[in-house]
Amino acid sequence: MIFSTSWMNPGNVASWLVGCVAQLPARVQTKLLVAFLSIVGMLIVLGGVELRVLSGVNDQTTELIKLQRRIAAYRQVQHDTTNQLYSIATALLLQDKRMLDAALRQLSQFGYDLDRMAFVTESEVELLGEVRVEYDRFTAGVTRVAELIRTGRTDEARKVQVDQIMPSADRLERLTNQLVNMAEADMVTSIDATEGAYKTSRLVVVSFILGSILLALGLGYVISWSLIEPVKKIETRLRQIAAGDFAQQVAIGNRDELGVLADNVNQTSAQLGHLYQEIESRNRELTESLEQQMATSGILRTIAASPTDIQPVLNAVAESAAKLCDAYDAAILLKDGESLAWRAHYGSIPIDFANWPISRDWVSGRAFVDGQTVHVDDLTARGDDFPAGREMAMRLGHRTTLAAPLLREEEAIGTLTIRRVEVRPFNRKQIELLTTFADQAVIAIENVRLFQEVQARTAELARSVAELEALGEVTKAVNSTLDLDTVLQTIVAKAVHLSDTDAGTIYVFSSSRQQFRPRATYGMSEELVAAISGQTIGLKDPGIGDAARRREPVQVPELGEETPTQKIIREAGYRGVLIVPLLRPDKIVGALVVRRREPGEFDEKVVHLMETFAAQSVLAIQNAKLFREIEDKGRELEAASRHKSQFLANMSHELRTPLNSVLGFTELLVDGIYGELPDRARATVARVQANGRHLLGLINDVLDLSKIEAGQLTLALDDYSLGQIVRTVAAAVEPLAREKGLAFTTSVAENLPTGRGDERRLTQVLLNIAGNAIKFTEAGSVDILAGATDGHFEIAVRDTGPGIAPEDQTLIFEEFQQVDNSSTRQKGGTGLGLAISKRFVEMHGGTITVESAPGAGATFRMTIPIDAEERSEAA
Repeated sequence: MIFSTSWMNPGNVASWLVGCVAQLPARVQTKLLVAFLSIVGMLIVLGGVELRVLSGVNDQTTELIKLQRRIAAYRQVQHDTTNQLYSIATALLLQDKRMLDAALRQLSQFGYDLDRMAFVTESEVELLGEVRVEYDRFTAGVTRVAELIRTGRTDEARKVQVDQIMPSADRLERLTNQLVNMAEADMVTSIDATEGAYKTSRLVVVSFILGSILLALGLGYVISWSLIEPVKKIETRLRQIAAGDFAQQVAIGNRDELGVLADNVNQTSAQLGHLYQEIESRNRELTESLEQQMATSGILRTIAASPTDIQPVLNAVAESAAKLCDAYDAAILLKDGESLAWRAHYGSIPIDFANWPISRDWVSGRAFVDGQTVHVDDLTARGDDFPAGREMAMRLGHRTTLAAPLLREEEAIGTLTIRRVEVRPFNRKQIELLTTFADQAVIAIENVRLFQEVQARTAELARSVAELEALGEVTKAVNSTLDLDTVLQTIVAKAVHLSDTDAGTIYVFSSSRQQFRPRATYGMSEELVAAISGQTIGLKDPGIGDAARRREPVQVPELGEETPTQKIIREAGYRGVLIVPLLRPDKIVGALVVRRREPGEFDEKVVHLMETFAAQSVLAIQNAKLFREIEDKGRELEAASRHKSQFLANMSHELRTPLNSVLGFTELLVDGIYGELPDRARATVARVQANGRHLLGLINDVLDLSKIEAGQLTLALDDYSLGQIVRTVAAAVEPLAREKGLAFTTSVAENLPTGRGDERRLTQVLLNIAGNAIKFTEAGSVDILAGATDGHFEIAVRDTGPGIAPEDQTLIFEEFQQVDNSSTRQKGGTGLGLAISKRFVEMHGGTITVESAPGAGATFRMTIPIDAEERSEAA
């Protein structure tokens, strides 16, 4: 009953159909295509039905046409029969053979028409048979009549007509009338059947049209609602998802794309829900991280704002730890001897102690001892492990406790502890966060400690810089002036400033009088200086004398009145005194004394600094003495050098005049002016002449050197040709080289410019160097090379002699210096040639150097400006 009632409800049927269509495992496109194909099929069926109806109507129409033709044929038979009777009657009456022949022909045509009746129905066959039989009789009668008429037997023909033909004609007419009546009855029946078929066909067509419309509407409704309902549900679910509701599911029975879409929406909703939960979790984490960062930033700002005060930082760390770790309170305890003293606290749980002994009996103590984080869920339940902690928890009312050590280089310096009054353990993030806050607390403590150390170091460095600057000024004063009073005044002033005292004095010890007398003072009045200067201070003085005898600094924290000097200084208001002796290894130089108006010991650094100033004072005094001695010696040496140069110049002049006379007379003797000399006498005179010339050369060298040292020798600047100088020197020394069997060559570059300088002095230089090369070379060659580059002449004299050791290469250019070897001693010489040559080259603004190694020969190189005058002006 329930089933039938539900099915009688159209809404239930529609819902059932929609559900069935939705559950079909086909695509929406397939379902729509099936619906359209169903409608098309209905239209095709409707078309077939209509064609079938039209075909039936056509059949009925054809049948009616046949009936009409049959009726017409029957009527024609009836009419023909009447005509036959009339024709025969007329022919009998008129006895006209032609009319009789026409009647016979018409009768034959009637027979022919009767034979053509192929549309006779079964019900008419028998009657038509009777018509044929009767027609045959009628025909036979007519034929007999026609024969009787032709034979002239008219009466007999009339008798046959009356007796045979007329009854036969009547029967034939009656039979044809029956045929006509039957055909008309069939026609009426057919017309009635046609009308019934038309009505039936119209009903069928209308029914199919209504069925097609209902089917199209039903399929459209079912399919559309099988799509619309899921779409609405999906849309509703999407709005729920957009509103943040990810817990619901789309429940549709579709097994098509919409079902897939619903599954995707459900999966998307689940994924979005999961992502939303993750985002919420991440947001919470980010919020916590942001709060942590803000707390860290606040702590860092507090650290930056309080570089020397740790308390604000510890307070900030405790507050942040309590808030972000969801604890009732937080406390920071730092090591104080053998106890932990609380330094910062934030929260509602009280702390009723200032210090607590370090031990493993309580949570903070164990964290400190073990150097690890300690987490206790319930202190009241773990009394055996933490007896002191349980007693504290029972007294103060907390249960869950977490303590993290403050570690500096793996060594604990304190703890950070958070507590809760109920049993609620801290999670992993809170434990990590507490460790982070503990590290920040350590950083803050370290920053303060380092800042204080940096400040101390900075102050110390500032003092050191000031001390170094003062020492630099003192050193500068020592090195820049020979005025001892100025140097000592600088030292005592800097000593007073850097020792943070009020006055100072430098005493100088007189070894002859065995007394100390003030030499430089600072910060003292003229009256006090005069009063001190009038006192006698010896080695037995309890202050200065004691420091000098002991050879170490002496401090007087509280100045007494043991001596007149101490009495004068005390009356001037000075209480503390530091005395540093000025000492040399073997004697006493003096003392540096600084005084201040406050009593007390001097810092050890100040004592060391004053010792440094004392050393500077000794150095200044010693330097001043040495400078005076050097100045005196310099004046004496300058006078001696001047006398030597004057003596050499005078002696050279006095020696050269008689020597020139000797050379002149020997030349006359050699030339035979006084007669021919014997060979032995000629040889002797020639030897005297050669030695005289050598001696004259030495005297000229000494005279040139004396003039150079006296500043009296000047260059005779004029134009010269370097090639001509080389050729002149080559002409002078080539015989000497040839005599020793040496290869001698010269190489002068082409197109050398004209030089400006002293040609005679440059020739003398080149002649000296080339002569030395030939003199010291026993085998091989001597070469002279000359060229010009970058505004300078470059001249090189190269030999294959014994060479010169590196340590002797600078010595050969000094006056009266020779390389100390056997060959040099054998060759002789005064050691002035290269020294004079170097002076001449330098006077031209050039340089002379030597490149040599023992056993590898030597090369002397000269670089001389082409225009010595311009070079001199430029210099």
